[in-house]
Amino acid sequence: MTLREAKLADVEFVADLETAVRPDDARDPVTLKHYWRNPEENAKIERFIGEVGGERVAYAHQRHELWKTPKRFGNITGDLMPAHRTAARIDALFAAMEERSLADGTKTFTAWCWEDDALRTGVVRKRGYIEERRQRFWELDLVANRAKLEAMAAESRAKMREGKIRVLTVDRDTDPEKWKKLWRMSEEAIRDIPTTQPFTETTFDDFMKWMRSPGLREDRIWIARDGDAILGVSILSYPPKRGVVSTDWTGVARAGRGRGIARALKYETVMQAIALGVDRIRTDNDFKNTPILHINETMGYQRRADGIQFMKRA
Repeated sequence: MTLREAKLADVEFVADLETAVRPDDARDPVTLKHYWRNPEENAKIERFIGEVGGERVAYAHQRHELWKTPKRFGNITGDLMPAHRTAARIDALFAAMEERSLADGTKTFTAWCWEDDALRTGVVRKRGYIEERRQRFWELDLVANRAKLEAMAAESRAKMREGKIRVLTVDRDTDPEKWKKLWRMSEEAIRDIPTTQPFTETTFDDFMKWMRSPGLREDRIWIARDGDAILGVSILSYPPKRGVVSTDWTGVARAGRGRGIARALKYETVMQAIALGVDRIRTDNDFKNTPILHINETMGYQRRADGIQFMKRA
């Protein structure tokens, strides 16, 4: 297997590879292409395609934030089409990406694996990676839980009215500063998500690249307002080509916490999805983010396999 630099023309292959490896977690090529076309300002990423006899069979990358702190974390990944997927080849991809990352100055390698992917987790453990954190993944059946969700949404709407909190989609908000307020609020909320890696701020331009993803629409981005302030946001991403509708982001400003805002916003996204004919939605959260995990459980979300973050000193 030989590696070459990935090109934009390889996006659909990468999406097909990730879908083939895990069909129940299909990767949408349209949203992935948008991400590749719009590189992050505060990060460096190198992408590679693995070939055997001229045939594309693998994908790998190394990514890290632009170094601003002594704690230099670099993310490593690599995988292959099922017919070519062996422990030796996955190991070779990781070895190559570690070498690239180390040359950039990485001090701690990170890698994510699904807990039920024994082949991949076996490789990273043998390479010396140790489990650091988990990401909880969930699915909500909108058909089976519809009556319950409608009743809970009505209660939540009443609570927002009593608290004089306006809940609306961002396209209906006339504030010319709404996007910058939403960006600042999101940055504050992200800072409080449990994590091992140091926080790196998202620039406003990168935030707007995200908000313009093909999976997002202004009439499906729900925000909560208290007077002039935006206190919360919740967004579902609707994959244009394939995949399951999933939460892209839910966050609440510190000033808005404890007032039921996150729950209210999530219910609005769910009610909208039901109205659009969606039968199920997914979400994921850090395993120590207790408030949002509790909301998921009360809404009727069912646990799926965890994602495991592994780490290794370089």
